[in-house]
Amino acid sequence: MKQKTLLLVAIGTSLLMSPQVFSQEQDSIDYREGYGLVLEQRWNEVQAHFIEFQSNYPDSAWTDDAAFWNCYAIEQASTQREEQFNCYQQFVDSFPDSSYVADASSKLAVLGSRLASLGSPEFITRLIDQSDFNFEFEFNAEEFSETFEETMARAEQEMERLRDSGIDVPSIPDLPDLSFVTGDVQRINIDLDDIRDDALRMRDEMQRSRIEMRRMSRDMRFRRNSADDELLTVIAALRDNVRASEILIERLRNTDNPEMRARLVMLLEDFEGEQISDALVDVINDDSSQEVRNNAVYALLDRDEEASRDLLLDITMSSEFPTNVRAEILDDMEDWDEDLAVPTLESILAAEDDPVLVSEAADSLADIGSEAALNILFDTFQSKQDPTTRQLILEQIADVETPEVITFLTDIALSGQDDEVAVIAIEGIADREDNVAVAALDHIFVNSTSQQRRLAALSGIGDSETQQAVELLERVLNSETAPVLLAATVRALGDTELASAVPLVLDTYRNNTDQQVQRAAIGALRRLDDHPAATEGLLEVLEDQLDQPVDQ
Repeated sequence: MKQKTLLLVAIGTSLLMSPQVFSQEQDSIDYREGYGLVLEQRWNEVQAHFIEFQSNYPDSAWTDDAAFWNCYAIEQASTQREEQFNCYQQFVDSFPDSSYVADASSKLAVLGSRLASLGSPEFITRLIDQSDFNFEFEFNAEEFSETFEETMARAEQEMERLRDSGIDVPSIPDLPDLSFVTGDVQRINIDLDDIRDDALRMRDEMQRSRIEMRRMSRDMRFRRNSADDELLTVIAALRDNVRASEILIERLRNTDNPEMRARLVMLLEDFEGEQISDALVDVINDDSSQEVRNNAVYALLDRDEEASRDLLLDITMSSEFPTNVRAEILDDMEDWDEDLAVPTLESILAAEDDPVLVSEAADSLADIGSEAALNILFDTFQSKQDPTTRQLILEQIADVETPEVITFLTDIALSGQDDEVAVIAIEGIADREDNVAVAALDHIFVNSTSQQRRLAALSGIGDSETQQAVELLERVLNSETAPVLLAATVRALGDTELASAVPLVLDTYRNNTDQQVQRAAIGALRRLDDHPAATEGLLEVLEDQLDQPVDQ
C-alpha cells in the first residue's frame, strides 16, 4: 500500500525547459489536476474528472485516491445522504487496503447515524453488517470500547441537554443488540445508541479536519506552479547575477502565457534587488491571471521585506484574493512588528466568518502572545455567537501557555453554557500535561455539575502521566459510585502509564461487578502491560473470563 499525505505537492505542467526536465507519469499529472479541483471546491467537475480518471487508469496507484475524492465531491454537492453513503460503502468494499479507508469509514458512521435519525435504521444495520471489526482480547485498550464508552456518556449528556432545552431530538427505532464474540474470552455488546453516539463524535472531528484541510491547501497552491529541482539548481547558481534576473523580468513582461508567468514569478523569488520587488508588485496590481497574482503574493511574502507589508496587509482584507492566499499572509504575521500586525489581525477576527481566516488570525495572535494580543482573543471569543468560530478561537487561546490562559480556560470550563466549548477548554488545559494543569483539571472535576465536563477532566488528568494524577484519580475511585465515572477514572489511570496505577486498576476490576467498569479496567491493564504487575493482572483476568458461563 503506497504511502501518501492528504495534501499532495504538485509541481504543475508548464515548461521553461525541455519536456524531459519536467516529465511525469500522465496518471500522476491527471490526478493532481483533479485534486486541484477539490481544493477549488468545484465539486461537479471533481466528480466528472475522477470518474474519467478511474476509467482511463484502472490500474493506477492513484485509483483509490480518485475514488475517495469522487465520493467526497458527491458528499459536498449532493443533499442525498443515501447516495453519499452508497458511494463510501462501495469505496470501502472496493479498496479495503487503501489509506483512505479510515476516512471513508468515519464518513459512513456519520451518514449512517444521520439516516437512522431520519427514520432509516437499516443504514446502521448495513454499516455493522459490512464492517470487519477484529475484536481480539486486547482491542479495548486501543481500538474500540474506550472510545465508545466515553462517547456514549458524553453524547447522552448532550442529548439530555438538548431535550431539556426544548429541542426535539429525533428518536431512533430500537434494534436488537449486536454481539461481537472473541472466542471464549469475553462477549462485548454494542447497540444502536453506541454507533450513533460514536458517529456524533466523528462528525465533529471530520468538520475540524475539513477546516484543517482548507487551511493546508495553500501549501499545495504555493508549490503547484514552482519549478523543479534541476531548474532551481540553475537559478541558485545565478542568484547574484543581475543579467539572470533581468532575463526573467523581461520574459515575465513579454509572455502572454499565464502558466509561464506563474512559473517565472516563483523563480524571481530568490533574486535580490528592488527591481524584483517592483516587478512582483506590478504583477499583483495588474496581471490578468489570478493564479499569477497569487504566486506573486507568495513570492513577495517569502522575500520578507518590510516595504511590501502595507500591500500585503491590504490583500488580507481584500475579497479579490482567495482565502488560501490571505491565510498565508495571516500565518506569517506572527513574525511581524506587533504594532503593525495586531490591528489587522483584530480587524480580520471582527469582520470575517470564514473559519480558515478566523483560525489563522487567531493562531497568529496566539503566537504573538502579548497582553494586547491575548485580550483581543479573549474579547473576540466572548463576543462571537457562531459556535464554530468560538471553538476555533478557543483552540488557539489554549495554545498559549500563560497563567492568564489557564484562568480563562478554567472559567470557560466551569461557567460556560456550551458543554462542547467547555470540553475544548478542558482539553486545552490538559495539553499542558503538568502539575499546574492537573490541579486545574481537579478543580474542574470537583466543581462542575456537568458529567461531560467531569469526564473530560478525568481524561485530561490521566494524560498528564504524573504521580499527582494517580493520587487524584485514587481519590475519585474512593469517592464516586457512578459506573460511568468509575470507568472513566480507570481509563485515566491506564493513560498515566505509571506502575503505581496498576494496583488501583486491578482492585477496581476485582471489586466492581459492573461490566462497563470491568471492561475499562481490562483496557487500562492492557495499556499498563509494560509493568509486570499489570501482566499478572491480565493473566488473572484471563482466568476469570474463561471461568464465566458462555452465555453471560
